Amino acid sequence: MSDDFRGRTALITGAGKFTGIGYGIAAGMAALGANVVLTDLDRPPEGDSFIKFGSLDEMGRIVERLEADHGIEALALGMDVTRTDSVEAAMAAVRERFGRLDFLFNNAGGAPGAPSPVHEYDETGWLKTFDINVHGVYRVCKAAVPLMKGRASAIVNIASRAGKTPARLNGAYSASKAAVIMVTKVMAQELAEEGIRVNAVCPGLIKTDLQEGNLALKAIVFSTSVEEAENRMTGMVPLGRMGTIDEVADLCAYLVSSRSSYITGQAINIGGGMLMEL
Repeated sequence: MSDDFRGRTALITGAGKFTGIGYGIAAGMAALGANVVLTDLDRPPEGDSFIKFGSLDEMGRIVERLEADHGIEALALGMDVTRTDSVEAAMAAVRERFGRLDFLFNNAGGAPGAPSPVHEYDETGWLKTFDINVHGVYRVCKAAVPLMKGRASAIVNIASRAGKTPARLNGAYSASKAAVIMVTKVMAQELAEEGIRVNAVCPGLIKTDLQEGNLALKAIVFSTSVEEAENRMTGMVPLGRMGTIDEVADLCAYLVSSRSSYITGQAINIGGGMLMEL
């Protein structure tokens, strides 16, 4: 990619671990010369033992690696996308350190309460899923846009294949990601006159520790092995494999680059052909 992002700043939510899409996006942007702000929860939530959560300590190690490898400035911030005060405090820190924000990647997400059919879904888990995935995007965008106005900027919201096709036993996640896609389209219309493009990325089966946790859960639910669960899933992918974090990160970098300057309001699939509908 020919773009040089030196002097520009990117913020990535949900970027607290080396094994997630958030890290891949941060590393990809840093490799292109952008300064990066990594945000994630400043304490691990009570959650599923199958899922590895990020931490401030790990974000600190990511900062050290990115600065050493790419000669950019990096900043790690604890930020809870379900709390307005936490989001606003993080944006104030970005303003103080960099004075501007050029690229925003809303990557933080979750699915508390899954797996469960909708009619049995725990209400607390259902509402929490929407608070993270939908209201989190709203809160972060609301706080970030004032730092992005006045220049060619871009927002990428990480949605999901599940936002376009039903995800059995994961209805809250599927419905919330569908909402993220619509929020993306509305914001693209509203922010076009500000020079801010807004797009969404819809990953399918991507090789992350989150996906591995999901496969472990599927193995339990369907009384099979993790290997069999993975083979069943990849068997539905026309390209016959899981995607990689780097492949998602490359698409995200493209969507904020000048090479995509006429693209906004889109929700782009990246799933090996598993979903071919728009």
